[in-house]
Amino acid sequence: MKIPVLHLEDGIHHFQDVLKSDSLHFYRHELYPNRVDVQVTVNKSEDTMLCKVSVQTTARFVCDRCLEEFDQAVASRFRLLFHIGKDTWQTPEEDVVHIPRETVEVDMNPWIFEHLILAIPMKMLCREDCKGLCPQCGVNLNESTCNCHHETIDPRWEKLRELLK
Repeated sequence: MKIPVLHLEDGIHHFQDVLKSDSLHFYRHELYPNRVDVQVTVNKSEDTMLCKVSVQTTARFVCDRCLEEFDQAVASRFRLLFHIGKDTWQTPEEDVVHIPRETVEVDMNPWIFEHLILAIPMKMLCREDCKGLCPQCGVNLNESTCNCHHETIDPRWEKLRELLK
């Protein structure tokens, strides 16, 4: 998604775009097979542009417990502050992107991609109460029960158990 800069007048401007899944060049492109809806509100005043970006899509994950695929809505919001001109401008904002005055348009895709990557959860679960797979027979415990004997004994007590025999 590209935002025009060169002839953009001061004031608030709204931009929308739909990114196709094949335009996402991730290391794991299968995570986002659906379209990505992007909305950007730009507040331009003289030499600054404050961009408020909203990204929404549906991601496809594989559950870490039961190994089943599931879809989950992903939404991210972030702000970017652009300064047009020399990079000597001082502000209390932490992240300021300096762009030359002759810049025609700003490509927002690197920041959109970054926030989509950051939206990937550390632990992917199809649901909070997912039971996972049986460690012995591999049955999905969400769908059925298994007949395996699940006796968990701490291996440190194994020698004492042998004394009882």
